[in-house]
Amino acid sequence: MLLSDPASLQPAAQRLPAFLRKRASLIVLAVLLHVVLGVAAYAVLYTFGIIPHLPSDQNLLTWDAGLFYRLSQTGYDDPTNGINAFFPLLPLVWHFAGFSATTMSIVNACCAWLGTGLLAWGFRLSFRQTLVVLSTPMLFFTLVPYAEAFFFLWSALMLVGMHRQRQWLVVVGLLGACLSRSAATLFVPAYVFAELLWWGQPSGRVSVVRLVTGLLAIMAAVGSVMFAQYQSHGDALAFYNVHELWQHKIRLPEQVLYSSAGINVLWLDALGVLVALLGLVACAVLGLRWLRHSRARQQELGGLPSRAVLFSLGYCVGAGFFIVFYQGGDLVGLARYILASPFFVVLLAWIWSLPTRSQRWLLAIVLGGGLLVVLAMGGIWRFSSFYPGQAAVYFALFLLYALVHLAVSSNAVRWYREAATGLYALNLLVMVYLFVLFTQGIWVN
Repeated sequence: MLLSDPASLQPAAQRLPAFLRKRASLIVLAVLLHVVLGVAAYAVLYTFGIIPHLPSDQNLLTWDAGLFYRLSQTGYDDPTNGINAFFPLLPLVWHFAGFSATTMSIVNACCAWLGTGLLAWGFRLSFRQTLVVLSTPMLFFTLVPYAEAFFFLWSALMLVGMHRQRQWLVVVGLLGACLSRSAATLFVPAYVFAELLWWGQPSGRVSVVRLVTGLLAIMAAVGSVMFAQYQSHGDALAFYNVHELWQHKIRLPEQVLYSSAGINVLWLDALGVLVALLGLVACAVLGLRWLRHSRARQQELGGLPSRAVLFSLGYCVGAGFFIVFYQGGDLVGLARYILASPFFVVLLAWIWSLPTRSQRWLLAIVLGGGLLVVLAMGGIWRFSSFYPGQAAVYFALFLLYALVHLAVSSNAVRWYREAATGLYALNLLVMVYLFVLFTQGIWVN
């Protein structure tokens, strides 16, 4: 009998290099600390009577969660019902697992935390940056029976695959994400944009394979959903017909930008607009540079960001266009589509990795973009239900919140530790607040 190599008998984690073991342990520690602090914050507020109730199967099945549960039980039973707008991965898991709403929420939370861990690993986020990402307020949607958590996990897998040049991860991630949510209309242009700018790296043949396999994965996911709906009620285009019933059609904003979710969420929707606006500028600059300069010249100018960053830029621009021009200026949903996605995380990771000089330029760009968003919402004089002084304070806090995100990097400011800690504490409290609003049946986003 041959003796095995003693090294092969060691646990896999022990065979990893020490710095990898440390990175993995820091990511796990960040997730565990976030969970403990989140539960502690909720428990303290509940104990003092500030939060009136605990989560339950009943109050978790509000808004779209109830529709997801119905879809898990009945399938696509009516071609004219809004239930056709939901994609089947979460309902299928819910149906076959037989989970309660509370258990499904816990599973969702674990998926989101796993996705965040993958992003922290793939994009080398620091401990504090990982905590800030975990506390993003709109990620409360991953703590309830919505499809956001599944979408987050599969999209994170895709982004890590793009960043690390692992096409099989990209294909699997695209397939899972497009079965979780109706994202194909945003994914196709974002994917084509990323692949075109990276065309020929490392070769034209590899680029063709990447482009074709990625688009086939998206088409396979959408085709399977259309087939499932056709098998259920005979209308393969039910998803698109539902959006027509909701009057989702291209039209200019009818007034200044606003959010029907109310003032509680408007500042987060406005942050989504800011991300989309700056993403549009970045896409235009990178696209024009790609058209005008050779690959060698582009390397001299600083090179291109990774495909994951390019895809994330394209996705955020598409989401912003859809919300602003398909809802007549109502921003509701934009914070959910952008801030509760891994694409926002990737853009933050990209910003945090920029050198100090670029960070300073970005500070001015974000401030200027934020002021444009404020003007688009009416400025201090046309801001509904606010006196000019009140509106000035509201918008100043919004701009400060946006700018603090840039400070969570040692490349930006000396007090980045304090900035990260303060931002995390604020985000965590807002996340708990939005979660409580949701369980009270109040429309959030």
